[in-house]
Amino acid sequence: MNYQEDLQKYLEVITGKNFIESAAYIEAQKMLIITYYKSFEEAVAFDPNLSKTSYLNYFTQSKIEKLIVEESARLLRKYPFVEIIAIDLSFNGENYNAQVTREKFNSLTGTEIETLSLENGSWQEFQKKFSSGVKNANRNALFKEFLLK
Repeated sequence: MNYQEDLQKYLEVITGKNFIESAAYIEAQKMLIITYYKSFEEAVAFDPNLSKTSYLNYFTQSKIEKLIVEESARLLRKYPFVEIIAIDLSFNGENYNAQVTREKFNSLTGTEIETLSLENGSWQEFQKKFSSGVKNANRNALFKEFLLK
């Protein structure tokens, strides 16, 4: 299986998949575009078993930050051919449109995300710094940097 096929398999089970309308990799631009359903009504049309309560409880501020920062980190680490991740997420009348580039991510975190490893613990250390906790100041700072103004 090549890297792009592996990416497609990952996108089929990505965190929050039930709330994602589409996810596509555009090779010419080295860009992954992830678009979330704009409303509960759109999401439930895709998944009739989805309850409004589970939809509303899923998209907390912390979860939105995690979807944009942490999921981007996972994708950039695992798929070095992806250079840009564009995310379109709307919830409760708020738009969270983000563009996460590998260059900006590495610059802001002081790492080369693609070199972090489970084997030597560097990925876990990164996660402690930028992911752990409901309110994580490091994650929040990255989140604000990635949002399109």
